[in-house]
Amino acid sequence: MQRHFLLGACLVAAFAIAGCGGSGDETVSSSSLQGRLLPASAVPGFGVQRTLDWSDPVNLVGEGLSLPQATHPSVAVKEFDDAHLRGATGEVLVKGSGLNESVVVVGVARFKSGADATSVRDWMHREDLEQPCFGPCVFAPGPVRVPGIPGLRYVVQSSHAPPPPPPPGAPRGVRVRVGPAPANYLAEFTIGPYLYWAALHADSTAQGKFEQGVKLYYAHAKQVS
Repeated sequence: MQRHFLLGACLVAAFAIAGCGGSGDETVSSSSLQGRLLPASAVPGFGVQRTLDWSDPVNLVGEGLSLPQATHPSVAVKEFDDAHLRGATGEVLVKGSGLNESVVVVGVARFKSGADATSVRDWMHREDLEQPCFGPCVFAPGPVRVPGIPGLRYVVQSSHAPPPPPPPGAPRGVRVRVGPAPANYLAEFTIGPYLYWAALHADSTAQGKFEQGVKLYYAHAKQVS
């Protein structure tokens, strides 16, 4: 009888430890991760438009990722679920308005392990390298290297839209001056079980500033880790 009692007590204790997170399956709150995001003050001219709770992977995919139009959201949700997502948060930073508006999305997600975070990072990078449009597209994705950030995956989706036709009555040979072309900048890196990402939708003049921002993001993430 005493032996059975001790065995039962051990099983109860084991289940209690597992229930308290001893298995590594605990979740983390969105608010607890917000300190890991790149502060808006580090991005001159930008302000926080929204702070988002991405504990639910459906919201994360719908609000936080720049997926190709050919990728179903359910595929992305499965990637995060299979990688044991524990919690996530993000912010939308905005500069300007209307046609001159630039938008940056920054996010951080906590996974069960570093291997899980790396798996999702590599999946996101493969998606970044796909043509973003479902049909004919002016964007051409290409990987870019940025020294100083171990394990960074970074893609620039540049565009080369043809110049508009000259206005009616313009002399033959007159060319219309074209401004900077639209471009998307997508970057991901990991530190342990944390996946960090940033996406900027702007124009071809923003590349240097985006890369500097990613370096600041990495430095901040290292500091809080």
